[in-house]
Amino acid sequence: MPAADIQHEFNNLRQGFFLEETEDNWERIAKAMHSFVKVGEEAGYEPSTEVINALRNFHRPIVGAMHSERTRLCGAALDLLSSTASGLGRDFDQVMPLFMPPLLVLCGKTNKVVINRARSTILSVIESTQLPSSLPYFVQFVKDKVASLRLAVAEGTLACLNSCNPPDLEKEARARDVEIIIRGTARDANPDVRNVSRKIFQSYRILFPSRVEK
Repeated sequence: MPAADIQHEFNNLRQGFFLEETEDNWERIAKAMHSFVKVGEEAGYEPSTEVINALRNFHRPIVGAMHSERTRLCGAALDLLSSTASGLGRDFDQVMPLFMPPLLVLCGKTNKVVINRARSTILSVIESTQLPSSLPYFVQFVKDKVASLRLAVAEGTLACLNSCNPPDLEKEARARDVEIIIRGTARDANPDVRNVSRKIFQSYRILFPSRVEK
């Protein structure tokens, strides 16, 4: 699809994205997000520049919908992120700072349905993009007081080690991130976190044999 056409389609959705969330409007916001996915998929998420620009322009209402108490609206926003990450691949790195932190915050909520959807979205983003750039965000939350968020950090880290290209992970900064997460999760109070931490260390030993002794 020509860049002008996809930009026109996204511009047509702008009003729906920026509606105030009310009892009367939330379904229209969700519909706009579903339409965004449809436009992107029909265009094959090309040109990626137009999709990335649209994500930047709409990131506030997307994040707002992610944190909505209405699970269907939250789900529409999470579906949008999963679809765009899958379609954009490594280009999604340009908007990772906008969406990974709020995704992690969602994993600290009390609603188990939302937690599970957010964790699934994080794993989908990592597996689709094969980018280790989410690791610094995991480091920020590795000591969070909420166990479900720490578990999401551990699972996301393991997904990075299993999905990302080893040369990307072998960079000093990324290796240090993994080491911080291992230290932070190895003695976690939650047994599920400790169990994932052991798996992280097993992958770490394979990927970084020269660093294990240190």
